Amino acid sequence: MNPIKRAMLEYWGERCDGYEEGCAVCDAWREYDNLVTDNEIAQKAFTEVNKDGKFVPPISLSRAEESIRNTVGRLIAEGKIHDVDNKSR
Repeated sequence: MNPIKRAMLEYWGERCDGYEEGCAVCDAWREYDNLVTDNEIAQKAFTEVNKDGKFVPPISLSRAEESIRNTVGRLIAEGKIHDVDNKSR
């Protein structure tokens, strides 16, 4: 288990069975999930692999940013992450 997840469990405890508005434990775990997801999206956006499986750096920062926006939008639409700014759930 990674150290951050272990710290979450030690400080906040196990996740609740379902998300409850205003629950500090639910909010803490949601922030953790969003940070993990953001990290995964960034790693994928800034590293691409060609058909031969070799690393190819992104063509430009704008292409990487577009990839991040598209991926985040898709994850929000699928309900896998929440748009915290708009409080959509």
